Amino acid sequence: MKSTIFQPVSLAIGLRYAGARGDNRFASFISLFSTFGIAIGVMALILVSSVMNGFEGQLKNRILGVVPHAIVSDSNGRLAEWQALQAPLAQLPHVQAVAPLVRAEAMVQGRGQLAAVILQGVDPASYPAHDLLRNSMGEDRLGTLRAGEFKVILGVSLARKLDVLPGDQVRILASEGSRYTPMGRTPSQRLFTVSGTFEVGADVDDQVVFVNLEDARRLMRYPAGTISGLRLWLDDAFAVDGLTQQLPQQGLQVTDWRQERGELFRAVAMEKHIMALMLVLIIMVAAFNILSALVMVVLDKQGEVAILRTMGMQDSAILRIFMVQGAWSGFWGALFGTLLGLGLAWFINPLLQLMGLNLYMAAGGIGIPVSVAPLQIVTITLGALAISFMATLYPAYRAAQIRPAEALRYE
Repeated sequence: MKSTIFQPVSLAIGLRYAGARGDNRFASFISLFSTFGIAIGVMALILVSSVMNGFEGQLKNRILGVVPHAIVSDSNGRLAEWQALQAPLAQLPHVQAVAPLVRAEAMVQGRGQLAAVILQGVDPASYPAHDLLRNSMGEDRLGTLRAGEFKVILGVSLARKLDVLPGDQVRILASEGSRYTPMGRTPSQRLFTVSGTFEVGADVDDQVVFVNLEDARRLMRYPAGTISGLRLWLDDAFAVDGLTQQLPQQGLQVTDWRQERGELFRAVAMEKHIMALMLVLIIMVAAFNILSALVMVVLDKQGEVAILRTMGMQDSAILRIFMVQGAWSGFWGALFGTLLGLGLAWFINPLLQLMGLNLYMAAGGIGIPVSVAPLQIVTITLGALAISFMATLYPAYRAAQIRPAEALRYE
């Protein structure tokens, strides 16, 4: 019964000390300063996390839009009777499309320049319409890769490095199709005509080239009807773990993008975690500001606390007074920080353009990529509230231990 009676009193006094009501300017200033610190920390964490999410998502879409999500082949890296596997593989969870692929490491020679690339032999007819490569070309240049015409599509960066334009010829050399001659082992090579270029705004622009499936097979001297494997497009490139256990027949194996690009995405994830840790420390510094402010307020209010104790207020009620004060600062700090962080995340590019700044440019658009994750925002806000609440425990405990006789001795 007593708790029910005194709880509203604790709330009212706590809000008064926090500066919500009353004339104590010192307490109001301390509360405002603590609120400002929490808001800055939450705003920075939301903004940086959203930008990092945007960069990671863009990296995922651009690089994994060209690099195969998964390739199904046999233990030798070849696949002969692959037509019967297309339909069963297309029925697997997360699989959006299946297409034959001939893939190998190769060298491309232009005007005096030589570059190492990944050669992808593709069938334009089976390439899905939603593929990033097809969309990035602006027109269906994949259709120019007709069997027997030996045409190649290069990335813009690679074409610039080789100093070639559409219509020029390049020489492609593949060690996989090499053979022994009286001069020793020589790689398989062929002249290809550049039929177009692509640009996705990532390093794959100078690392991957595309030719027709049959032309690639002939270059590497594959037997008739043999391919490197079946390429799978997934709705989520990170959902490749369960494919091995769901293959339609024995003897097949899956190679996925992680073998080629896994280190890059692990480095990005580690960078996100380190940035988040650094910004959480900013919020903790602001929480320590709440703690120090409450300690000063407790010292300043010893006389008032002693009077409340002589009037019969219990230790738990005194405890709640200062917990309310600290939590109030944390609440408004988390609220304002969340609103400011979301506002900056949504309007960061217009603000940068207004200031005449262009910090990031990529193919297909200009501006910093931003991706706001609602669950992440909720976690940040609740985390800031929890840290602020924990910062109130020690000062509130100290206030509850004040003895009226000692505090009022010199009053």
